[in-house]
Amino acid sequence: MKPTTMNPALRPSPAISNQHFVNRAFKRLYGTLRVYLDRWIRRYRLRNSLYEMDTQLIEKDIGVPAGSLYEEAHKPFWRE
Repeated sequence: MKPTTMNPALRPSPAISNQHFVNRAFKRLYGTLRVYLDRWIRRYRLRNSLYEMDTQLIEKDIGVPAGSLYEEAHKPFWRE
């Protein structure tokens, strides 16, 4: 089989392949940020709802140490 050369006009330009890489990287970054944002929103809502509850009754009901829900409610949303 004889090797053929590709017409330079038909070759993909480096700018196109770089753009593809940038798009993939941006999608990955966006996906990662979305995961963290969703997680932070869930924590924020959970901790705000703990402020409204009677934590002493809940702690007795589920069997966790006294004050643990109070500590959880006062954590910043970005901490686990």
